[in-house]
Amino acid sequence: MTGKAAGGMLDRRRFLVALPGAAVVAGGLPGLGRVWARTEGWSVGAPGHPGSDSGGSQVPSAIGLQLYTVRSVMTGDPGGTLAAIAEIGYQEVELAGLYGMSAREMKARLDAVGLAATSSHHSVQEVRAGWQATLEAAVALGQRLVVVPALPAAERDGEALRRVADDFNRAGEAARAAGLRFGYHNHDWEMRPGSDGVRPIDLLLDRTDPELVDWQMDIFWVVHGGADPMAELDARAGRVTSVHVKDRTAAGDMVDVGAGVIDFRPVLARAGELGLLHQYVEHDQPGDPIESVRASYRALRDIVPSAPEDQSA
Repeated sequence: MTGKAAGGMLDRRRFLVALPGAAVVAGGLPGLGRVWARTEGWSVGAPGHPGSDSGGSQVPSAIGLQLYTVRSVMTGDPGGTLAAIAEIGYQEVELAGLYGMSAREMKARLDAVGLAATSSHHSVQEVRAGWQATLEAAVALGQRLVVVPALPAAERDGEALRRVADDFNRAGEAARAAGLRFGYHNHDWEMRPGSDGVRPIDLLLDRTDPELVDWQMDIFWVVHGGADPMAELDARAGRVTSVHVKDRTAAGDMVDVGAGVIDFRPVLARAGELGLLHQYVEHDQPGDPIESVRASYRALRDIVPSAPEDQSA
């Protein structure tokens, strides 16, 4: 959240549940059935797989990083952390707070190492109070997107979600007037039907104006929620303007990109064909944040060959 340090950012993630440890068998999780996991035994013959004619990739050339991943080191050494990120090869960042800096101070630090802030995360409470100031800060940073990354547990039922959707339409309209795009970032709970049989993600996207509200698709959480990223992209063509890229083991653990079973190549290729603008590496609980983002960058660079070489080795 803008202007808050790491403690505030942890608050917005507190609702996250622990990852399940149960093993996933082939075909047992719909999301892995068509994401074409990179392990023996998974089906890789579906249309769009890199081994078939998918019509070519339009994956954005810049690889970005959600700075929540490196929050533990950003707090004590923001300048050194940003320099390390740029040296690895990242060109964009998505902000999750400003670590006590003003927007102009953060932009100066980013400019000094050649990074661009293209997006930022903000709570639904910020949408409802002080939204104009948030948008002004995003403009000062040179961003293209502003995103709500999560909803509190009390606002996840049908009626509450309808009110949230109305808030999102208003937030998106104000963002558009400021020259920005507004979006919502999913976790796994939105992918599962509620008591009324409707998936929260569908309620939110159906009730919001596609011209005003984008979907920031977190690929890990889509798969973790039992959904198929490829099918979701096709169903919401044009609404997924940014994605979070983080990997998943067959057992459901979050890992660095390249260390799990999700094949991001067809997903990012299809997203690129349908309007993807930005892709951000993220890991919610990395062991060593810098080594984690380095490993993810190197794996993702194989999919984005025009991205810079890692100069940090």
